[in-house]
Amino acid sequence: MALFLPDTNIFIYAYHGEEPYGSHIKKWIAEKKLVVSSIVAAEFLSGAIQGEENLFEALLDKFGSLPIDTAIARIAANYRKTFFKTKRHLKLPDCLIAASAKLYNATLVSHNISDFPMTDIKKLKL
Repeated sequence: MALFLPDTNIFIYAYHGEEPYGSHIKKWIAEKKLVVSSIVAAEFLSGAIQGEENLFEALLDKFGSLPIDTAIARIAANYRKTFFKTKRHLKLPDCLIAASAKLYNATLVSHNISDFPMTDIKKLKL
């Protein structure tokens, strides 16, 4: 079963009613193909207003979030280390999100694909 892991920006656009983001999120929820990174949850909730926070908390109650464990930490560290050598500095949260997508074999969905140059993950730009 194909799983989709949206980056924080996809949830932000969806909650502001921008398309096609909202339609895709609704489809993945209905098909039970949505996974949420705990990093994305923290990023979204840290900037959410009350109504958005309530909706997102309901989403987390239904789907949960992927934990950051040692396996994900190792993959993320490898991404960051590899790109650091090329003088391209990746943000650790982005590396953790990408590592979660890789470990759970999910397609990472972002509006900012350039934040995720890792070639060993499936990526989708909406």
